[in-house]
Amino acid sequence: MKKKFKFTTTNLKSLPRNPSDSPSTELEFSDTEVIGLKCLSGKTDSKRFLLRYQFNGKKKSIAIGRFPDVDLTMARKIARQYKAQIAQGQDPKQERDMVKAMPTVGEFFHQTYLPLAKKRKRTWKDDMQRFNDHCHKIAHLKYSDLNATHVLQIQLAMNNETKLRKAYAPATCNRVTALLKTVGKLATQLLDIPNVAERVSLLPENNARTRYCDVAETKRIIRAALAYDCKSTGAFIALLFLIGCRESELRLRKWEELDLVQGVMKIPRTKNGTSHIIYLSEYMIDIFKSIPRIIT
Repeated sequence: MKKKFKFTTTNLKSLPRNPSDSPSTELEFSDTEVIGLKCLSGKTDSKRFLLRYQFNGKKKSIAIGRFPDVDLTMARKIARQYKAQIAQGQDPKQERDMVKAMPTVGEFFHQTYLPLAKKRKRTWKDDMQRFNDHCHKIAHLKYSDLNATHVLQIQLAMNNETKLRKAYAPATCNRVTALLKTVGKLATQLLDIPNVAERVSLLPENNARTRYCDVAETKRIIRAALAYDCKSTGAFIALLFLIGCRESELRLRKWEELDLVQGVMKIPRTKNGTSHIIYLSEYMIDIFKSIPRIIT
């Protein structure tokens, strides 16, 4: 039988099996209508299409599908699409392999972003909770298939009331959107794809601070705090205004992290994972000295 002829459905069905004693796995037949399109017949009557081509001087092949699951018309259409890519300087097999290797949004978050966040952020558990609670509907998507509409739908769904819950506050919605922006930035660096989440704007937050206390107001707050019956609580509030650090950074400090002689307070680990030293004024030192110590 000829090995090169114009394929038809009838003659493909009648292709002989590759003999069981043949050293080769499959018999190869070539189509004269689409150059490079092959049909390979195996030893168990299985048949499959592939395209053989050259790219940058190297011989290559790419599978198209099994016959008759992929019929002749579809096989020729796919082969022509591949040949068009080759003519434009694109290797169809490399393009297909990249798509196969592209992780889903869920895989990228849990396998790439989260391990890095655990090393860099003390709040990585919050990120994990937000993703699991609100982003599960996009977790199955290939990251390259994610678009801005998907992110916007998450934001709108959170901001709308349902029968089971009230609408989330704009600030809560923004934390999830900001997380997807951050994950998308990492995906841009590692996967070379656009950060589509950047196209989605944050919601206006109605609980945003509109002004700061002026000097006179701050002084009155500190005086009132120091006059409070509970010395520890009053001193804590006053020091928050004077030092300007995060509430947890002051609340979790131990006496051994304070050097009242040198006038410094050490924070071994801040929110971003680094250490920090705060220099204390004499007024701050006096307030620290007024706090009752608990002996354990």
